[in-house]
Amino acid sequence: MRCSFLVALGLIACATPAEAPPERPPPRTIAKMAGPKPAPPPAPAAKPPPAPPAYELAGDLEARRAIARDELGPKTESELVEGVFLVAAPTGKRALAGAIDVTRRALAAYFNGRFTRRPERAISVYLFPDAARYDGFCVKRWKEKCDSPYGFYLATERKIIMNVGPGIGTLTHELVHPLVEADFPDAPDWINEGIASLFEQFHLPKPGEIRGSKNWRHPRLMAALGSPAEREHASLPALFAMSDDVFRGKREDLNYATARYLCQWLDQRGLLWPFYQRWRDGYASDPTGEKAFVEVVGETPADANVKWVRWVRAL
Repeated sequence: MRCSFLVALGLIACATPAEAPPERPPPRTIAKMAGPKPAPPPAPAAKPPPAPPAYELAGDLEARRAIARDELGPKTESELVEGVFLVAAPTGKRALAGAIDVTRRALAAYFNGRFTRRPERAISVYLFPDAARYDGFCVKRWKEKCDSPYGFYLATERKIIMNVGPGIGTLTHELVHPLVEADFPDAPDWINEGIASLFEQFHLPKPGEIRGSKNWRHPRLMAALGSPAEREHASLPALFAMSDDVFRGKREDLNYATARYLCQWLDQRGLLWPFYQRWRDGYASDPTGEKAFVEVVGETPADANVKWVRWVRAL
């Protein structure tokens, strides 16, 4: 204790040291409950790929004209038919004249109560005047001659390539393929090629009409009908049961002939297009076409086969 004498006051005071302030209690802590860790925030959704540009017919046609000149040469002339078929010839307008007329008349007939849905995208049609230029194109593109001596439809490019030399019937055949593609995309190969082959040998009796008649495929069918080994393959039941792989197999030539002459038999009776359209419209429940055939013809393919064979033999 420290004391001091305060003389002036005559007092003696003793002072004690000031008391220290009370200590604060340590801060309280709250124990965290153990538990699952919170889920991380969801990753941002991936952006969908950009939509392909809308198809533009005019631009496609202009591009196809340029491609045709590049592929066929500077003398190439082209003409548009039915809005989507760009017909091009490497030898100029003179080569186009007859083909354009046939193309116009054939397409007018095909769209007259036959095919309903039209192609919406452009199709190029290359007309070569002879085998040399036709095969030359294939060699340039694929390093080998064309598979067919007549022509073919290249679906991946929407392009018909044909040799006009053997006859214009190849054109009326190949025009069918993009039409079937648009109108009946599920069509089996046999009906697609049967209709197309029907018009290899064609006539146009009046505007809006096209008919097929007997052609070079008939002898192959007749030979099969006379052969015990092949007769069952040249029949309507075999045709209706035929897959695309079998159609394109080792008897492809016979299968073409069988399909073609069934189509001609039906067409002569006014039944081809009712059959085709009913099959097209009911394909989901009638993939073989037999139901449509019975509804239109009035009998099964097996029952109709005898009549059909008799007709084939009489041609």
